[in-house]
Amino acid sequence: MPADRMARPVSGVIWAYRFDGKGQATPVALDACIRPLAHGEGFLWVHLDFVDRLARDWIAGIDWLGPQARRLLLSPDDYPALEYDASSVWGRFSDTLQDPDEDSDRTVPMRFAFGPGYLVSGRRHPVRAAALTRTKIDSGHPVGGPVALFEVMIEQVLRAIAETLRASRAEADSIEDRVLDERLHDESRRLGPLRRTAVKLHRQLSGLRSILREFAEDEHVDGSHVASRAAAERLLRRIETLDQEVQEVQDRARFLQDEIAAKLATISNRHLYLLSVMTALLMPPTLVTGFFGMNTGGLPFLEGVHGWIGASLIGGLASGCTLLLLRRLGFFE
Repeated sequence: MPADRMARPVSGVIWAYRFDGKGQATPVALDACIRPLAHGEGFLWVHLDFVDRLARDWIAGIDWLGPQARRLLLSPDDYPALEYDASSVWGRFSDTLQDPDEDSDRTVPMRFAFGPGYLVSGRRHPVRAAALTRTKIDSGHPVGGPVALFEVMIEQVLRAIAETLRASRAEADSIEDRVLDERLHDESRRLGPLRRTAVKLHRQLSGLRSILREFAEDEHVDGSHVASRAAAERLLRRIETLDQEVQEVQDRARFLQDEIAAKLATISNRHLYLLSVMTALLMPPTLVTGFFGMNTGGLPFLEGVHGWIGASLIGGLASGCTLLLLRRLGFFE
């Protein structure tokens, strides 16, 4: 197939931008020639829909992406990864779904590859980082190069995590206020989604941290990736901070779960205590009524119309003696 034909993907391009030397973006027509820009002319960002077979065919056939980068972009795997060679970097990271009709907390993979003069990104589901990055670029935010654009995309992921984290902390505060109230409030149902959200955030941050730390600490990375390593180190510091906050939310959720369990146990013990006292006080009258309920001869109070009064007095006296015995044994202390 001719080179100019392969430079024009027929379908599957969601958007494309050409950045000039000052970092200002200009939209590129979806049927225009898509190739990396020469040094000093800026760079190109193309965002693809990998559900489209034509987009996958285009990635498989372009010559300015290495075979390993093409293989990872087209791979069905979802786990985070980051690889590189002498001039380019490619990989996957977890992003959140950008779809109001589905679960907004669902994580989906975002694939990328960047090098001199280009950044290629793609997904199979709408992702939040790409949409927020495009909005930022459309507002006139300058981007100095592919590394800076990749950093902006990861920052959008971290910003979305920070927003979710703020909402989780507010929810934890609300649950804590009700748990520490004197009245009984079973907040276990609210704690479940909170703990699930914290686990998802921690898993997403752990994936980002693992791939960026390995790249930032690799001693074999040559000088061509100085800017990439600096960006990875900056992102790592932000990720570490966010992960600490997520762990604090997890610790608070576990503490509140234990507090709720302890409070419910205390209330259950109090109810059992009251039932035990009532059972102890009612046992002597029950014994008295059972005694006088026997169908045998010679029972007292059978003669006369006021025999029930004597039986009631005996039952009440038995309960009073039981109460005094419980007090003497320290049952009410």
